Formats: sequence, structure tokens, C-alpha cells
Amino acid sequence: MAMMTTPPSFFRPRSVLRHGALLWNFAGLQLTSGTVLRVAADIMSVWVAFVVGWILVLGRDLATLAARESQWLILVIGTYSALVFTAHAGIGLYTRARPYSLSTKIRSVAVINIGLFVIASTSMWIAGWPNAFTFGLLIAVFTGAMILQSLARIVADVLRTEEWRARDGAHQEAADENKVLVIGGAGYIGSALIGMLLKIGRQVSVLDAMHFGEDSLRPILDHPNLTLIREDFRHIEALTRAMRGVGSIIHLGGLVGDPACAVDTELTVDVNVTATKVIGEIAKARGVRRFIFASSCSVYGACDDVVDEDSRFHPQSLYARSKVASEAVLGTLHDDNFSVTCLRFATIYGMSGRTRFDLVVNLLCAKAVRDRVITVYGADQWRPFVHVEDVARAIVLTLNAPTELVAGEAFNVGSDAQNYTLGRVAELIKKQVPEAEITSDDTFVDKRNYRVSFRKIRSRLGFEPVWTLESGITQVMALACSNQVGHYSEPTYSNVLYLKEHGTAGFSSFKITGWENEFMNLDRIVSLGAANPSAA
Repeated sequence: MAMMTTPPSFFRPRSVLRHGALLWNFAGLQLTSGTVLRVAADIMSVWVAFVVGWILVLGRDLATLAARESQWLILVIGTYSALVFTAHAGIGLYTRARPYSLSTKIRSVAVINIGLFVIASTSMWIAGWPNAFTFGLLIAVFTGAMILQSLARIVADVLRTEEWRARDGAHQEAADENKVLVIGGAGYIGSALIGMLLKIGRQVSVLDAMHFGEDSLRPILDHPNLTLIREDFRHIEALTRAMRGVGSIIHLGGLVGDPACAVDTELTVDVNVTATKVIGEIAKARGVRRFIFASSCSVYGACDDVVDEDSRFHPQSLYARSKVASEAVLGTLHDDNFSVTCLRFATIYGMSGRTRFDLVVNLLCAKAVRDRVITVYGADQWRPFVHVEDVARAIVLTLNAPTELVAGEAFNVGSDAQNYTLGRVAELIKKQVPEAEITSDDTFVDKRNYRVSFRKIRSRLGFEPVWTLESGITQVMALACSNQVGHYSEPTYSNVLYLKEHGTAGFSSFKITGWENEFMNLDRIVSLGAANPSAA
């Protein structure tokens, strides 16, 4: 997901190592008209700012620049121009400009110019200000250059947008079944899925804000069939661009987990429900044929019976209600030309490209290894479980299935054999860490309690998990015991802790108009084409 306020990608440790190295980006410079124009605009901005400052701030005319005592200024401004070019090229503004958002480019320009200003003013203060150069002129040059460089990128962005619109108006590229857009593809599930899609020959685009960096996709970043789009999936223009020629969309984006969704109710509805409707509407208008939505078995919430895809919903959290609402919203868009499939995942465990320790099995394993304690809240509660790699396999299976088998359908993803009580999960973990002590805290009452039938996906698509809970526990424990990760309590391994640490103030938003409330209170979806609005 795109959405949290984070530093520009080239300031992150992983990105600096991969994309911020000067030699890396200089090696990618090509003598194209676009590159030449961008470089020329940046250099000219410095000289224009200098000339304007020379005339307006110092009150001198251009003829005085020819005087011998002023000629050294030409060398100073020339050096400044060279440093601007070097810095912009080094962070990839000439070679990697397209993946960066406009705000990232402007922030980059500002940081570079402010940094150079600090260096220049400090150097001149130490050396003593020359008669022909004043602090006011220095401010005018750096401020003017920064504004002009930013304006150049704004103008370029506007022109590019108009070009895309004109091109789209003249010709909308036909949907290619081999092209897949994965929204939120750098996350926990996505990082397990993308490699599988590339292996079967799909051309994959990933639309993700990269909140947790690019490490999750590191092994496949250079794959020729992978396109990475570092954008918030709620940006309409980014969505429209990303969907060009795409035949299928897999929507994994959103705020995930009960605690993370509870941090900000309106934000959760905005990101998980409002945005899903917008994504679905744009996808349908762009001619996308298949739409696979990542839902959750948590929609069943609290039930003593074994539930299947036709059972009533009893969502016990905002997260679960947002999934019900999203399924219903997409159901109103489903038709013969726009096939919607909802996959309701069991409680996921295991390791993927993005490490998470805020999932019950992963967390209990980490606590057993690190703290020698396995604390269970509500040992008698039932949950279905499934490994993250099996979830990815189920998505691929759905994508490859004949449309008539999956169109307008919802599938529970997991296996009957992996319905466990939390107490039983704790016992399986203790078998592998005998020295760990199981403690049960029944003061915290979690109303969620459900066992799920997975007969439909097994009989219709032939899906059977490869992983067992025991083998998944072994995998998580091996990682928790290694030196590859830090402490399991670090915010980077938890959606809710990361959200609390970074806050929500920087989130852009859609306007929640009220239609969401009806969908947030459904107890059943009769079919993906007709939602039953009876309140829970």
C-alpha cells in the first residue's frame, strides 16, 4: 500500500544502496532528448536565478559581469551548476524520473538545493565574503534555482498528463490477458505472489507505495517482466496509468489486521472500502477482464458451526466489516465482461519477502524462541490457518482458472485440516520449543471464533495447501532464531506498530460520502452481483 508518509525512496537504506549510488545512476544516463532537456533546464535555472539576483538584489547591469573582479563569480555559478547536475543524476532524477512521484521530485530538488546552500554559505563565511557577492545574492540564487527546477518538473508532469489523456482518448490499449497488475504487491502476500506470476510468464506490474522499502521484492527487482510503480494506489492518475493494457488485477492493498484498522476508523473505511470502489470502477472502465480481491475469513467472525461461503457474516471488527463492504461494492460492478472473484483467506502464517510478527502463529513462535513464553488469549477459540505461500498459490490458481469457474464467486482459502484452537497451536509450538511455557490469559475476551469449510476451492479448483501448520512453525522459528531479523517487536514487523509510529496525518483521502455505511453493515452477500442490504 501507498499511503503512509515516508522519506523519498532514495533516502531509504535499501534504495540508497541500489539506486542512490552515483555510479549506478550515472551509468544509466543516456543521450536522449528528454535527458538533455532536463539537464539543460536544471543548469539554466541556476544561471537565470543568478542573473536575476545580480540585477535585482545587487542593482548591477550585465556589463559589470565582464569586469575582472566579477569573473570569478562565473566559476562559482558554474561549480554550483555542476553540483546540481551531479546530485540530480546521482539520485536518479534523470534516469529514474518516471517512477518517482511529483512530490518526491520536488522534495528532492529542495533537499539538494538547501544542502548546497548550507555548504556554500558556510564556506564563504569561513573564507570571508567577497565584495562582489552578498548573502542576499546567495539566497536569491539558491531560492530562484530551486523554484525554477521545481516549476520545470511541474510543467513536465502536466504536459505528460495531457499527453497520456490525449493518447488514451485516441486509443485505449486492448486488455492483454498476460498482463497482471498487483495492487499492494510489495506486501506480505504480494512478495510471495509476484515471483510465482513471473515464473509462469506473466507480465507483472506492482503498484505499491513501498512503506516498508523494496527488500520484499529484492530478488526479482531486475526481472524483465516486472514493472514497479511506487505510488499510492488511491492516486487516480497512477491507477489509470498502471491499468493500461492490463487484463487482470489482483487487489491486495489496504490496511490489514484488526489492530491497525482500529487506529483510525475513517481512514480504514477510506483506504479499504472507498478506494476499492474507485479501483473497481476504473478497472471496469479500462477494460480489465478479471478482478481478484483479497478478502478474509474473519468476515464470519463468531459462529459455533462450521461456515462456508454461503454462511451469514458476523464480523467482529472494523477490518472484517471493511472486507464485507468491499466484497459487496465489487459485487455491484461484476458482470459478464468484468469478472470479480473474492478470496477469503484463512489466518495466514509463515515467512515471505516481507517479514511480519503481528500474526498469531508468527508472533507466538517468536515469543517462544526469544522469551520462552507462549501466551494465548482464549485457548478454546477456533481459527482456520494457511501459509502465505499457499495463499499465493491459490491466487495463481484462480487467475489461471477458466473464467466460468471463478466469475462472481467467493472462495475460502485454506484447508479443513488446519482448523485449530489457539490452545492447540500453542501446543504444536511447544513441541518444537519444549523449554517454552504456555500461559493462558482469559481476561481478554476475543469474540472471534469460527471453523471454516474449504470444500468449494478444493472441489472446484483442486486447491490443496502444500504447507502444514507444523512445517510453517518450523520455518518461522528458524528465522526467529537467526540473525537475519531484529527483535520481533520492531515496528517494521507489525502493521499496527508501524502505523502508530508514523501516524496518519500524511494520508491523502477520498471524501467519504455516506454510501459506505450501508455496505459496512451487511450480514450476507447473496451473490457478487446482488448484495443483500439487511443489517447485521
